[in-house]
Amino acid sequence: MNEYDIIAIGGGPAGLTVGLYGGRYGLKTLIIEKQLVGGAMAISPLIENYPGVEPIKGTDLTERMKQQSNYYGAETKELVSVTELDPDEKIITLNTGEQVKGKVIIFATGSRHRLLNVPGEEEYTGKGVSYCATCDAHFFRNRKVITVGGGNSAAIEALHLVKIVGELHIVHRRDKLRAEASYIKQINEANIGFYWNSIVKEILGDGRKVTSVLLSDVKTEKVQEIPVSGVFVSVGYDPNNELALDAGIELDEFGYIRVDKKMQTNIEGIYAAGDITGGQKQLTVSTGQATTAVMNAFLYLHGGNWYG
Repeated sequence: MNEYDIIAIGGGPAGLTVGLYGGRYGLKTLIIEKQLVGGAMAISPLIENYPGVEPIKGTDLTERMKQQSNYYGAETKELVSVTELDPDEKIITLNTGEQVKGKVIIFATGSRHRLLNVPGEEEYTGKGVSYCATCDAHFFRNRKVITVGGGNSAAIEALHLVKIVGELHIVHRRDKLRAEASYIKQINEANIGFYWNSIVKEILGDGRKVTSVLLSDVKTEKVQEIPVSGVFVSVGYDPNNELALDAGIELDEFGYIRVDKKMQTNIEGIYAAGDITGGQKQLTVSTGQATTAVMNAFLYLHGGNWYG
């Protein structure tokens, strides 16, 4: 059985940062990713808000971070999933049948956007369908877009979009928003239109980009086609917490892993970083939390305390 000082479960920006810092600290580090490394970062057409880096394709930034992690000695297992974790012995069983052991485990499993699950959504993701206004609003200047959802996250997305896009409408299946009153007040004061009691039935395009959507009235079932250039989906997130739940790691009321200021979970030697901890789902947040986790994991392994 191969043994590592640190094993990161998840190869998005948090997991890759674990590889970078773990390697630089001289720790034998492994990153396990069930798909290809990069996570949501890898499918972003352009990243413009990473400090010190000019606008860059998500795939290019992913490759840079992967190479940097590998340069400092971190190993990466891609297209390999974790089927079981023994939290006491910190033994991880992979779907290949292999077992690896870590002195420290860092969860970087992220979260996934809830999908509309309608025709055209998958086909046009990255081609007009987006799940992050702060990431992609810039691409829709002077264009008509819709945002789908009625909760706090949808309201925040809408308030960001309306400052940038040409024309914005909110599509919501009810006749009023479920967001906090302060958000609703700001939305009512902004130049935002509404399609109430409506759901997206299909996203249409020309093969290269989104051109329109089909909306259905939930009461009358009347369908209308609305020309748009972009569809921002904001119907919530689901944390990738199944493994953590099985391992007995404490979750909050929304299913995200609870951590302290050291990014440690309720189980000694097990940390978490990035979207799986909830909060703002931003690249810089994930890398910062991963940095904190590894620095404290190093002290856990070698003694000491950053906090005096």
